Amino acid sequence: LKEAFGTQLIFTGQHPMAHPEEVLKVADYVCIGEYEFTVLDLIQGKNPKKLAGVHPNARGSLIDINALPFPEDDDVRRIDYHEPNCRYKQIQMYASRGCPRRCNFCAAATLYYDELNWRPRNVASVVEEIRTLHEKYPEMEGVFFDEEVHNIKRSFNISLAKAIRSAGLDHLKYEAMCEYASLDEEAMQEMRAAGYYKIRFGIETGSDKVAEKMTLGKKHDLNKLRTMVKFGKSIGMLIYGTISIGGLGSSREEDQKTVDLVYEMASKGWLDEVQVSINTPQPGTDFYNSCKEESLLPTSTNWEGFDGNGQVVVRYPHYPAEAIQANFKKALSAFDFGKEKAQSCAFSNNAKSSFSVIPDGASVLVLRSVRNWMIRLILENLNKEANVDLLGQNVSAKDLEDLQGLNQIYSYGTGFFSAESMPADLIEKLKNVQYDFVLVPIANNHLQGFQNVLEVAQQIDPENVFYVYPEGRLQPVSDLPVAI
Repeated sequence: LKEAFGTQLIFTGQHPMAHPEEVLKVADYVCIGEYEFTVLDLIQGKNPKKLAGVHPNARGSLIDINALPFPEDDDVRRIDYHEPNCRYKQIQMYASRGCPRRCNFCAAATLYYDELNWRPRNVASVVEEIRTLHEKYPEMEGVFFDEEVHNIKRSFNISLAKAIRSAGLDHLKYEAMCEYASLDEEAMQEMRAAGYYKIRFGIETGSDKVAEKMTLGKKHDLNKLRTMVKFGKSIGMLIYGTISIGGLGSSREEDQKTVDLVYEMASKGWLDEVQVSINTPQPGTDFYNSCKEESLLPTSTNWEGFDGNGQVVVRYPHYPAEAIQANFKKALSAFDFGKEKAQSCAFSNNAKSSFSVIPDGASVLVLRSVRNWMIRLILENLNKEANVDLLGQNVSAKDLEDLQGLNQIYSYGTGFFSAESMPADLIEKLKNVQYDFVLVPIANNHLQGFQNVLEVAQQIDPENVFYVYPEGRLQPVSDLPVAI
């Protein structure tokens, strides 16, 4: 960029804040803390030596978030970046900023803020932003409140929920990052009535010992967790849980408690979705600093391994990387088996009529594009007289080898489905089978994130391509647009 445009480079965010001197080898400025006004001052040409928040100067004071305008929405259309991991077409919004907790793996308290805090926006401003977005983008289906924690102050959430209803915006779908320990039944009920359909809880661990080492504090209370998810399900709320394996204080035995908790909640129908991560010491966090002090990190740092998605960077003497990875996979499998147990009856009831379009003797290829619990239910409910094959990743395909009725499992390697990277000889082999049906399981209603899977299905050139929805419903791809 500097060579092509002769511009100056301003870096912000977690890594530059944690390692400003390293980043300044290529950047002109590194802004620390809450950087909106600092960046604006630099762009307007103010003297950086006198600006708070420009390294090595001290950071500025916490921002009055009600002084911020709505995010820019002209050059960058926010609807084009709606969250693909949501069930509906939802635009990301922030109703608050900050967090009063200091979990040792989180960068909020150590990098972005110099004090524990939680600052809600004015309720009227939040509602006006929702209204403005919906008027500009009629195709918008809802909002994802993706802040650090949406619900620290009970009165704020109740007021916001009531204001959404009063504004006639309760037909939209709302999802929020929440702390279960700060919720109660009244607040959750008000949120549900306002159109909140899913809450994401930071469960983190099933071990009290690990929770203490992670400094989760008041946010860890497994009895309260069970109470709130059970109540949430009783009023129709979907529950998404985030958990981690391999955090400070963990061991094979302690992380097994987390695996057991995942299975318990999924099998009871309390947990609709899960995100499992390997707890990874991000630069600038208390966890990272503790690992450095205790010499638990490799001497040569490869930052690509710090993604929390299967790679282990911490070197515990009592808990080797292979054991952490094994518990990581066990937690994912626990969710799949628990979810399969909870969903099997409803899925099978829908599949009885929906799957009847697949006749005896049909050749069927199922693409492993979703979690294994759903793949198992699809395979278990397909016509037993059909000839069924599966295409998926090496690891995910191996986990399904025990299923009866599968003729052939094709593995394409690693990574996501991609028409560009799918082995040409494998595609040719699948085309020669001349499948009657290719089934594309999907995890949301707007098809976002599944275009690449559909492209692979079309490469195989079957007679029919069908989407499979989580509730057990089939729909021909030809009935729907490619991506909404």
